[in-house]
Amino acid sequence: MGNGRTDTSDTGPSPGGDGGGSAVPPADGGTSARPPDRKERILEALGDRWSREILLMLNDAPRSAQDIQASNRIPQSTLYRKLHELGEIGLVGVQRSVISPDGKRVELYRSLLDELKVEMRGARLRIDVRFRDLAAERLKEMWRDVRREAGRP
Repeated sequence: MGNGRTDTSDTGPSPGGDGGGSAVPPADGGTSARPPDRKERILEALGDRWSREILLMLNDAPRSAQDIQASNRIPQSTLYRKLHELGEIGLVGVQRSVISPDGKRVELYRSLLDELKVEMRGARLRIDVRFRDLAAERLKEMWRDVRREAGRP
């Protein structure tokens, strides 16, 4: 799975001295606060119980929202909100769509993380992310299916 792209973030203390570079609104109520960067959003996602459980479930194999919901007992609205949030920061994607037995199109979600490392050294926090290449995985699946239909292992 090492064909995916790699992203590395390395930050130190912010000018405000909070060490995390978080987006804290200015005391004067102004709008000069910067939005959270991707590193912060990834850490926030890892700090959320439901997001962690979703990422772990989607790490091994693609699953439908219904499968995730049944396995985790996560409320449906929370599940779709978390899938959307994880998708926005590039941690979850749709690997493929399938047709269910009742004729509905069902999206199968997959974690885009191949590997994630968080390292703290002194006043610096470093996140190394290696992303999975879903296009390559889809191609492998298609060839496996073609070979199976052709009677080859």
